Amino acid sequence: EGALLVLGAKAGLNLSLTKQEFPRIAEIPFSSQRKRMSVICQGVNPVLFTKGSPELILEQCLSYQSGLESLPFGDREKEKVLVANNAMANRGLRVLGLAYKNLIYPPESTEISEDALIWLGMVGMIDAARPEVQIAVARCREAGIRPIMITGDHQLTALAVAKSLGIAQAGALVISGRELDKLSPIQLETLIDKTNIYARVSPEHKLTIVRALQKKGKFVAMTGDGVNDAPALKQADIGIAMGIAGTDVTKEASDMILLDDNFATIVAATEEGRVVYNNIRSFIKYILGSNIGEVITIAASPLLGLVTPLTPLQILWMNLVTDGLPALALAVEPASPNIMRRPPFSPQESIFARGLGSYIVRIGIIFSIINITQMLIAVRLDPLFGNTGSWKTMVFTTLCLAQMGHAISVRSSDHLTIEMNPLTNPYLWVAVTLTTIFQLMLIYVPALRDFFGTQFLTKEELLICLGFSTLLFVWVELEKLFTRWYHRR
Repeated sequence: EGALLVLGAKAGLNLSLTKQEFPRIAEIPFSSQRKRMSVICQGVNPVLFTKGSPELILEQCLSYQSGLESLPFGDREKEKVLVANNAMANRGLRVLGLAYKNLIYPPESTEISEDALIWLGMVGMIDAARPEVQIAVARCREAGIRPIMITGDHQLTALAVAKSLGIAQAGALVISGRELDKLSPIQLETLIDKTNIYARVSPEHKLTIVRALQKKGKFVAMTGDGVNDAPALKQADIGIAMGIAGTDVTKEASDMILLDDNFATIVAATEEGRVVYNNIRSFIKYILGSNIGEVITIAASPLLGLVTPLTPLQILWMNLVTDGLPALALAVEPASPNIMRRPPFSPQESIFARGLGSYIVRIGIIFSIINITQMLIAVRLDPLFGNTGSWKTMVFTTLCLAQMGHAISVRSSDHLTIEMNPLTNPYLWVAVTLTTIFQLMLIYVPALRDFFGTQFLTKEELLICLGFSTLLFVWVELEKLFTRWYHRR
């Protein structure tokens, strides 16, 4: 309506004078069923003015205005109007039909009917999409997300807009609300996979479309702003309400509220969700994979005829510092370059799905084999270094330092560490560096050495620890190379 006021001003209409000459005395508000709205203004006699869907208003018209007189509206004239309407809609314009009729009775005396109208003409306006929407739609498609347009606009307008945004191609199937009402549930389920555009629909149709998609096993996110959109938002797996234009009822029924009413924000939220989910999985891979290796190593010591290499205080140190700092840094890992180029995962899947559970067990076993091997070698070398019992400290140090390499490697399941920009997550490098320094302080600072019960390590012993601790990092990187080679085959 703001656009119509601007158009009237451009045409030289004095809006202030018009309001004085034709004061509004009644209104029949817009409804999604009627797809039009009417106002009654008081001139010399009351006049009903109507605007709305051109094809629906055309059905209510008996004549059309030509100059100062009204002429009968025949089928030929109506066909010309529909051709012009389609031509405007093909250009992506939102088209409104305009009509009126003179009333010979006061509007308050009887119910006003919107029929026997006089056709005035049509006006088209561009409801341009935001420039970032086309990019957002392309990112959706890359991410395996299928955008669907549901609109009250004309079918040709919807198709033109959908083509410009990349939602559909030329000649794509468009289903109207009337056609939707005629389809059986089975027919709709057949067409639902082929149709990305629904035009001239009412909010009630949204609920039908959501249910049909869910029957096909789709995970549906639905946007809406009106009161009538609330059932569809409630039915959808994720209901998204408009924060600016949305009603309170819509916001209550939704799971997410867009503060800027921007479709691109949904895509950004999707990316952020994927990043968080990936980081949770990396966190779990690091913590549980390392801890299983630690548990097996400690449990295997008595079975090998050795005393337990770690004291309770050293185990507590590993859990709080060695595990904690790198794990927290992994939680803020930024998005990988291909985060929005993979299909979505099932929301019903376990956190251990897609190989995470087997990875944890496999890495835990490999980690324990490395440490047990190093422990047996250190025990045999201990007499050469004076039977100081330093093998226990070597096991403790190897366990801690190996986790640093694991933390660096677990950042990505696809990319090698050398392929990743080290500056994207400086927190991880700070955590790894600090933890390594703290671990060395436990060995070479006398006060800390006495408190934690460690032994001084010679240069040779420390090099053995560093060598064995590097093996876990090398193993994880080799797994990535093998997986890449296997998928290429």
